[in-house]
Amino acid sequence: MTWRPELVHGEATARVGLDEDMLSSFRPIVAGARRVGETTGVVLPLPGDGASGDPGDLPLELTRFIGRRHELALARHALERARLVTLTGTGGVGKTRLAFQLARDAARAFEEGIRLVALADVQDPALLGHTVNAAVGIRETSSRWQLSTLVDHLRDRQMLLVFDNCEHLVDAAATLVDALLRSCPRLRIVATSRQALNIDGEASVSVPPLSVPPLSAPHPYGTPSRTAIAESEAVSMFVDRALTAVPGFELNTETEPQVVELCQLLDGIPLAIELAAVRLRVLPLSELLARMGDRYRLLTHGSRTAPARHQTLRASIDWTFDLCSPEEQLLWSRLAVFTGGFDLAAAEAVTSGGAIERDAVLDLVSGLVDKSILTRVAEAREPRYQILETIRQYGAERLDEAESIELERRHRQWFVALASRADEDWSGPRQAQWLERLRWEHANLRTALNSCLTNDAQSGLRLVWSIENYWLARGFLAEARQWLDELGGVAVEPTVDRGRGLRLSAWLAVLQGDQDVVPALLEQAEEIATHTGDGVLAAFVAQTWGLSALFRGDLPFAVERVEQAVATFAKLGHRNGEIHSTFEVGLALSFSGETESAARWHRRCNDLTTAMGESWWRSFSLWAYGIDKLRQGDVAAALELERESLVLKRQLGDQLGIAVCLEAMSWIAASDGDVDRAARLLGAADALLRQVGMPLEGIQRLWAFHLQWEDTVRRRASERGFRVAYASGAAMSADAAAAFALRETPESAPDESDNELAALTKREREVGELVSRGLTNREIAASLVISVRTAEKHVDRIMSKLGLANRTQIAAWVTSRGGDKSS
Repeated sequence: MTWRPELVHGEATARVGLDEDMLSSFRPIVAGARRVGETTGVVLPLPGDGASGDPGDLPLELTRFIGRRHELALARHALERARLVTLTGTGGVGKTRLAFQLARDAARAFEEGIRLVALADVQDPALLGHTVNAAVGIRETSSRWQLSTLVDHLRDRQMLLVFDNCEHLVDAAATLVDALLRSCPRLRIVATSRQALNIDGEASVSVPPLSVPPLSAPHPYGTPSRTAIAESEAVSMFVDRALTAVPGFELNTETEPQVVELCQLLDGIPLAIELAAVRLRVLPLSELLARMGDRYRLLTHGSRTAPARHQTLRASIDWTFDLCSPEEQLLWSRLAVFTGGFDLAAAEAVTSGGAIERDAVLDLVSGLVDKSILTRVAEAREPRYQILETIRQYGAERLDEAESIELERRHRQWFVALASRADEDWSGPRQAQWLERLRWEHANLRTALNSCLTNDAQSGLRLVWSIENYWLARGFLAEARQWLDELGGVAVEPTVDRGRGLRLSAWLAVLQGDQDVVPALLEQAEEIATHTGDGVLAAFVAQTWGLSALFRGDLPFAVERVEQAVATFAKLGHRNGEIHSTFEVGLALSFSGETESAARWHRRCNDLTTAMGESWWRSFSLWAYGIDKLRQGDVAAALELERESLVLKRQLGDQLGIAVCLEAMSWIAASDGDVDRAARLLGAADALLRQVGMPLEGIQRLWAFHLQWEDTVRRRASERGFRVAYASGAAMSADAAAAFALRETPESAPDESDNELAALTKREREVGELVSRGLTNREIAASLVISVRTAEKHVDRIMSKLGLANRTQIAAWVTSRGGDKSS
């Protein structure tokens, strides 16, 4: 059956083929529209709802979702009929919040879940594909993003993607979304943008301001009725937020007409309401209304071509701006140079000067926090602040061109210098702090690199190579290679920075298994080292030749080159390079079977790092030494070394390091005969390695060990047992897998039925329970409010995962476990 409905509310006509089974899976969502907007507390997390903090998770909501029944019903009807729904509207109107609520309400219709593609901080269209890959969990093995990889990943998945904040990338987003929808028949997309994507099959739903009491109503005193006030979304939001700002605030005969007038003046725009409610901390409601009313009336005669809601939003932000002192106003405007937040040191360095003394920045920031223009980031270790994008853009418009250029220069220089400080301070006790700080600054680093592309590409190369270990630890290998490619295409002068960039690009290519491009990159870097006479660059080039050989299995050449690098680094006093290379000599010798020599090099690395308080390369050396001990048959020593390494890796938040430790610990479990534990750890390691984009296949000796121990586990376990345990491990987060590997979480004795249960999703467990009660697929579909086809697929997956042949065996399995108590 094909549906071609006209979308009554919106700017596009949806013409999308939808079969009856798929349509039926969406009807329950629409049926629940009357209940929308009645949330009474904080939204509880769903799977993929921000609990792990991974890219692609929907964030937890910390305030009530108010109203929007009509818009949600329209959006749900649109999602029932169209595979792309775009929520359009002015900035600050609540498109993102509405999209998240729509996604949560629709969650049960998407077997593969919901993933968020957050685009607010993505300024370069070339990073769009990488951002989508990160959101859906694709391992990237090249600096060049490929559509085919994403399509292959999503082709058969019943998934909902939320593309949030598309307006500044509208052309690139439209092209990508169109390609995905044409190639992935079960995929649906919700987008938010200030303008529609304008592609075939798009259903556009306009998001207006919240409803306000009408300006005139059939009331004896010419004011809205109590019913109209009670049903007003804007009034409900203001009261809710006012209670947060001023506990005990309530609507009474005195405050009610003032709140109604205020919401009318604000035209129901959520951002304006939020800002106004916070002002109650410093102004009584009557004074707040008086100020807002005057300012609103002053700004009603703006540009005749500008939308009315844009003028109203401008009025609310202008009013907030006018509440600030001249110095606060200037700082607000200057802070617009930052993206993704900033710390106090950066604000002092970049925004001070002229009318703002450096020592005054702290007090001015405090004033902006008090006025809720800035928000303190509680999770950050050091004082850190965020500014809403709409507020940031408003401030940017207050700057003249010359000042904007100067601020961009200061911002660029600050983050290039920050990266250099991270590099200089890396081989010491503050590695974890540096990795955390750089993680918070990722959006600013991107902004600075974009600026470097057009103004100072050599400095951009220095920024990238200075934070080499950050790219590795966080799994941003592909992004780092892309920056190096783009900057290297501009900065063609044979400088040391270009040479270091070429060398890092080669090393990242080695890690991603892209060995074909390595020789040309290293040859260019070698020429620059010779031309400039830079010994450190020459040592890094020699080291990377050795690492390339190590990964390819040419161990004698690897040992020769890396030992050469160690000697040069030591002579030049470059501790980071010396430690790095020392560990790698030990690894190469371990792979060569030269046990005693390898042990000496690992002890040397341990001595160097312990004296300096260094953890990064020490943990890698412990990992490599543990593998060598396992190869020698000393399982107890191997386990102790891997545990010590994993503890350090977790403290650093090193995703790559955690992955390789889990891999090694799976081999140790296999050697001990604990095949269930080995399979779980193997699944966890494989999943994490895919996320960080480093294929183990690119390291010949490690891949050989992997195949050896995986074969051991498969031979000792049943095929069903292996599949279930492996899937259980692959479903773990990095933190959960590390805790499991370190035996920090309670463990029951190995029990295949428990493992099988862990491999089933919550919905599959529910279906299994209903099968055991004798329900047919149609009855299961009705009970769980899903389509019959979806119920059939759940039953098929249960049989596949558990190695069962029919429904009778499913029922017997559920009965043997005493029913599915977890569901």
